[in-house]
Amino acid sequence: MALSKITSASTSGDGFGSNIKEQFTLVANGESVTVGSGTYTPANVTAAQTLTDSHVVINGSSLAYTPPSGTTEVIYEFSWTINRGSAIELTHYAMRIDGTQITGTRQTYSDDGTYTNQRIHFKWRIPIGGSASTTTGRLASWSSAKTIDVTMRSYAANTYISYLHKSIWWDGGSLTFFPQPIIRITALG
Repeated sequence: MALSKITSASTSGDGFGSNIKEQFTLVANGESVTVGSGTYTPANVTAAQTLTDSHVVINGSSLAYTPPSGTTEVIYEFSWTINRGSAIELTHYAMRIDGTQITGTRQTYSDDGTYTNQRIHFKWRIPIGGSASTTTGRLASWSSAKTIDVTMRSYAANTYISYLHKSIWWDGGSLTFFPQPIIRITALG
């Protein structure tokens, strides 16, 4: 997959300006991206991750990020592949900031289809300023690195088996491969 980055934005053709201060995409292949706020290096995800009965950080979801000065909100996006190893998948996931779960981000994912190779796309807005909230993820201020990640668990790992970053179907046949997760950051001001 190609890496992309947008470090500045200009006025769009429809007459409206943009408030994007910084935007970049990280594919979890270990390749660094340098933008105005610094250089960011993602994990290199090359194998499946099996879910357990406890929340674990999804490989490739973690980013220690410092937004540019004047940023009023950060949009964190993360997409990853999930595949079931049992008749039914039943999982739970949520975003964290510096190890604190943001309760408003809690989601349940389930699939009982015959062929599952789903890509889950998570997106959340983190406002900056005002009173901090562990429900919405609002931060009173953000001037140094904060680690954003997503954790996930199986409802009951012995019954509902799920693999992340693994696909077993391709091009009309069976082929196991490991789609890499993707982080996208947009800083707005």
